[in-house]
Amino acid sequence: MKQTLAAIVIIFHMLAAQGSGAHGILPDEIPMAGGTALREPGPLPALPVSFDHHWQPATLRVQHTASVALSVTNHSTDWHLFALGDGTALRDQNLIHRLMPDLRKDYPNTRLSEPGSTVTLPWRFDQVGEFELRCVRAEHQGHSPPLPIQVLPATP
Repeated sequence: MKQTLAAIVIIFHMLAAQGSGAHGILPDEIPMAGGTALREPGPLPALPVSFDHHWQPATLRVQHTASVALSVTNHSTDWHLFALGDGTALRDQNLIHRLMPDLRKDYPNTRLSEPGSTVTLPWRFDQVGEFELRCVRAEHQGHSPPLPIQVLPATP
C-alpha cells in the first residue's frame, strides 16, 4: 500500500512539472486533461459559478479555445478542493485524496476553497468534449455533485 501511494505521488508530481525545463518550476501553460491551466495569464473574462451543495449554474457550455477565469464561490460551510478535468484524471485525483485525506494542496487544475471564499482557476478550454468541476476531497467523493462542462466546437 505504501509503495503504491509513493508511486502515485511521484507520478503525479512528475506530470505536474513535465515540460517545465527546470527542476519542478511550472511553465506558464500546463496542458492537462480537459484543457490548459494558465499561470499569470493577464486579464481574462470571468466565468462565475457558485457551490452550496449544488452548482449554480447547473451546467456550463464554453466554446473550444475559450480562455476564462473560472471564478468559483464556495457558499457552503465546509472547505472543498475543486478540480477540473475529464473522468479519468478526476478518478485518479479522487484516489490520491482517498489515500491522503488530509491533503489540502492546489495543483494546476485544482483550487482549495475555504467556506465563503471565491477562488479563480485561469483555464483555456482547448479540448472539445465533456469535462467536470468537482470536489476531490475524500469525505466529499460521491456526495458532492459535479459541475458538467461541455466544450463545444468553435463555430466558423
